[in-house]
Amino acid sequence: MPIPTEDPGRRARKRIQMLAHLAATGARLFDAHGYEAVTMEQIAAQADVAKRTLYNHFPTKEAVLAHWLEGELARDLAHLQRDVARRKTFASRIGCVLDASATWCEQHPVYLLAYLRHRFLSIGTVDPENGGENDGDIALVWRQLIAAGQQSGELNATLRADQLATWFHHLYLAAMLRWLTVPGLSLKREFQSVAKLFIEGAQAKS
Repeated sequence: MPIPTEDPGRRARKRIQMLAHLAATGARLFDAHGYEAVTMEQIAAQADVAKRTLYNHFPTKEAVLAHWLEGELARDLAHLQRDVARRKTFASRIGCVLDASATWCEQHPVYLLAYLRHRFLSIGTVDPENGGENDGDIALVWRQLIAAGQQSGELNATLRADQLATWFHHLYLAAMLRWLTVPGLSLKREFQSVAKLFIEGAQAKS
């Protein structure tokens, strides 16, 4: 008699729910006690799961933080879709997203250095659950906007959209890091500068 197995779709849904539960628990603890003070053991205890369960889903505290922040960012970006769709050029569309991202980052400065450490260390790594690179955040937005810019003839189409998106994402992260470490800078202006640099380098040549 065959042993019944759990539906893969149900397993995936349960995993997504657990990830959200653990990340939300971590976020509440970070807000209450400060990011540096919170331990993985505290997150597991507060979430009412075994430490092994937590580590199976998130190998580090930075990964917990990143999942929560990227969920918050994705939710905010979803509200931008209609506004971005109304823009007529690649520059105006990416500028719209960057301005919103600057506003979002300014509301989460205390977490961003730890988040950036995690993102830089995870560049090029593969998520075995998704079968691809860990690019499930705003990097996907860059890829979509760049592909649309290539289709419209604004950007050079001889390079792959995902390659250009990776380059732009590194500029984006570098601008954020510079804003965090150099007092007095405007993140919106930093983003505008890297966007101008990218567009001038990637634009289609007549």
